[in-house]
Amino acid sequence: MATYKLKVFCTPFCPKCSELLAYLNKRKVNYVSFDIDRDDNARKEVIKIVGNDDVESLDKLPIVVVGDKVLYGFDKKEIGPYLG
Repeated sequence: MATYKLKVFCTPFCPKCSELLAYLNKRKVNYVSFDIDRDDNARKEVIKIVGNDDVESLDKLPIVVVGDKVLYGFDKKEIGPYLG
């Protein structure tokens, strides 16, 4: 199975975001992370994905984009197939 490059959108105060990033690092996954609190372009991209500008209160963080698939939150079973 191919290894996918992931785009991870998160915030520093999100516990699930920290868990996901630690998990990806442990698995040595190729990903790029964006802090939507500090990166306006990343925040705009997430608003387009979610369809709402109140991203933090939606309890959808982290948001992971793999190709055209969008994953909300952190679930090892859901993200596993995309890690190669």
